[in-house]
Amino acid sequence: MINWRDDLPRWEQIVRVVKRRIDSKEWPPGRMITERGIIEEFGVAKITARKAIAGLRERGLIYTRPNLGSFVGPEPPDDEDA
Repeated sequence: MINWRDDLPRWEQIVRVVKRRIDSKEWPPGRMITERGIIEEFGVAKITARKAIAGLRERGLIYTRPNLGSFVGPEPPDDEDA
């Protein structure tokens, strides 16, 4: 849990915490990020977790692969497995 600020939406505060973890390499490239993980760690509702994940994606910090999940970026090329 974090000490929530009143001047920022909770999803934005989660984005800032996760960004710090990514920048410090605490969360390395390829680490999976899930709604459930955000909900459990930060004690927020599903919509807040979804907004946080969307905010991370919009900032280019994570990428999402359909049917696989969301991962810390950068996004590997599509043909990496080829």
